Amino acid sequence: MRFIGWPLPDHLPTTAELGEVLTAAPSTGLLLNGLACGAWLLWGAFLVELFGCVRDLVLAVGNPDLIRRGGPLRRVAVALIAAVIVSCVSRTALAAPSGNSTVPADTASSATPPSPEDVELVRPPHDGVHDSLYRIAQRRIGDGDRWPEIWRLNTGSRQPGGRTLTSPSLVHPGDRIHLPSVTRPVDPRPPQRRSPPAEPAAVSPPSPAAPSAGTPSSGSSWEPGVYVGLGLAGAVSAALLVARRRHRAGYRPGSGRRDELPVAPVVYELDRAHRRAQGGPDELNDEPDTGIELGEPGDEAAAELALNAAATHGLGLVGPGSHAAARALLLTAMTSTGRAQVAAPAADLRDLFGFPEPGAELPECVHAADDLAAALAHLGSAAGNHLILVAGAPVGEPDHTGVQRILAEAGSKTTVLLLGQWRSGVTAYVDAAGVITATSPGPGEGLRGRRAFSLPESATRELFALFDAGHRAPDDPVLELTHGLEIAGPPAPEPPESVAEPGVVLAVDARHLVAPLVLAVFGPPRLLWRPDASRPDHAVEITGSVSQRLWELLLYLALHPQGVPRAAIIDSLWANRPAQDPAAVLRTVLSRLRGNIHKATSSEIGDLVIAQHGRYRIDPAVAEVDYWSFAEALARRRATTEDEQRAAANAAIVSSYGGELAAGVEAEWLTALREGVRRDALDAVAALARAQVQNDPEATLELLESARDFDPYNELLYRDIMRLEHNLGRHDAIPRTLRLLEARLAEIDETPTPATVELAERLRQFHVGIAPAAP
Repeated sequence: MRFIGWPLPDHLPTTAELGEVLTAAPSTGLLLNGLACGAWLLWGAFLVELFGCVRDLVLAVGNPDLIRRGGPLRRVAVALIAAVIVSCVSRTALAAPSGNSTVPADTASSATPPSPEDVELVRPPHDGVHDSLYRIAQRRIGDGDRWPEIWRLNTGSRQPGGRTLTSPSLVHPGDRIHLPSVTRPVDPRPPQRRSPPAEPAAVSPPSPAAPSAGTPSSGSSWEPGVYVGLGLAGAVSAALLVARRRHRAGYRPGSGRRDELPVAPVVYELDRAHRRAQGGPDELNDEPDTGIELGEPGDEAAAELALNAAATHGLGLVGPGSHAAARALLLTAMTSTGRAQVAAPAADLRDLFGFPEPGAELPECVHAADDLAAALAHLGSAAGNHLILVAGAPVGEPDHTGVQRILAEAGSKTTVLLLGQWRSGVTAYVDAAGVITATSPGPGEGLRGRRAFSLPESATRELFALFDAGHRAPDDPVLELTHGLEIAGPPAPEPPESVAEPGVVLAVDARHLVAPLVLAVFGPPRLLWRPDASRPDHAVEITGSVSQRLWELLLYLALHPQGVPRAAIIDSLWANRPAQDPAAVLRTVLSRLRGNIHKATSSEIGDLVIAQHGRYRIDPAVAEVDYWSFAEALARRRATTEDEQRAAANAAIVSSYGGELAAGVEAEWLTALREGVRRDALDAVAALARAQVQNDPEATLELLESARDFDPYNELLYRDIMRLEHNLGRHDAIPRTLRLLEARLAEIDETPTPATVELAERLRQFHVGIAPAAP
């Protein structure tokens, strides 16, 4: 009717009109009208076939043999009916979940179409309060925090009237909202305690994040639950350094004790990760490292943004990954703001960290309150550089007002982390993979799509213990005096001669040779070259010709004079980065070391490292190592029982100890060996002091002052120095010794113990003799 029109006249033609048309010459209009009449006849025949096809389809339901086959018009009618059916089905499918990419993992398990009871209609406004996805989740599922699941299930769905749902905050009355399964998937984490939801206010639900391009990869192969930033890893390294220094300072020279500081696995791995990030890639082995993966710069910036939001508005965390993210943010806030005071209800502490356990002590910086009101009261009266509140979302109006008040009064000095929806500030939804998939509109929008830092419970408790130990005051040692000194205890028992400590051998006799190279490993490592063998005192430093990784191999061999097998070298230097072909890696490293040495010196110098009987060692004819004299003296002391020979060996140990072993080099295999060598030197000092304190206190004082450089944080040395200064009448030197101790301990954030201060005050009185250490 629109494109062809009606070809016949609008009235019955007369005889004259028919004769005129039949006798006239054919025209274009006559031809078009004839074709139009044919088209109308064809259209009529098609309609007949179409209605016949519909009738046959209805009659043939359940009995397909009744369907009649027809000509071309029947086939066109069937195609038209099929197209209409497909179009209707497609339009209906648009209202269902649109693909795997928008269906979350926790709802994808149910592939059955939603039943009528799985659909909720958006209600009209009531008393000025509009319906929302949060209210629907709270009303139908029982948990308003699950609104992001509803949003992901309905994103892009077709609503009545042809409108598409494009924003979670733009839902209209009458919209059909499909609901996920009421039963939540089993979460491997401990159950999270949730406060009963408060009466919802008239606020829009948080806006979703776009699909993140930075979905977390496999990350660390060590522990998938640990994902933190470089700042927290650096704080762990600093705390571990302080802990090791304190452990060293507690050693009593002469006791022979060889205990090591226990280091938790997460502390060890974070320290390694920090040193690896600071040192750059390994130039000798490009195999992937198997340690903890630190956070990306974008995730680090997101954590900083989250902490800023927590300090200004308060931050609420919801979702299956909220607890792990809260633990990581708490530790990051504590380490980035100095000494912080943490307050939390005891129930929330148990949910978040697993403590306090019955009979267990809380970290000194953590206060467990009875409830949220008590935690707020504690923070209001606490004094500290920074205050942190960790709690569930406020339930009643008084708690809600209290949280807002402490944020307003304390300013940026208070960080508020809430486990639940925080409608007065920022709320972020953290999924099970640790990705922040949605946030409330406003300051937290920059968090969307980023991966949140996370920490499991066990790792958090171990880090708490490390940081707490760094702030606890050390115990005052109660020691008995021997020969008037604290350090001079009974002689330490020597191990059997058959037992050799790592890196300590009986002797390396190359004293008759003038080696062209000199390797100094006490203090900062140095490598010197003697161009003229007739002038052994003239040496040229070539330390810079050896790179950092080559230095580590050189030090390892220098501290094992009798040589080590290839497997031991690989296991010590590349324990966390095993090479596919260790033999080829070691050959490459030795070839590079040989080339660097020859380039810096002369090609006439022989190979610095030789292999004999499957063991690699430094050739004593090529290099002279200062540590070998120390190892030789230590072996002599262990091999003799004569007092004079032991005294001579102790004197040789003290004179050959040139300071911290490989100072400035950080390697895990070196830590225990370095501490053992230092304690060997301190034991030699104690033995010499015990032998000569009665007859030669002046020489004993000089000996202890030299030993003070061996261990600058050991209070026992300073106490005995003050006692000898008192015996020798040098009372003016006692305050200087105390001030030097205070300056040294300040380097590890410590102060002298009350027993040391009291001893210094008593010794300054001329009429007071030496008294035992105060209990």
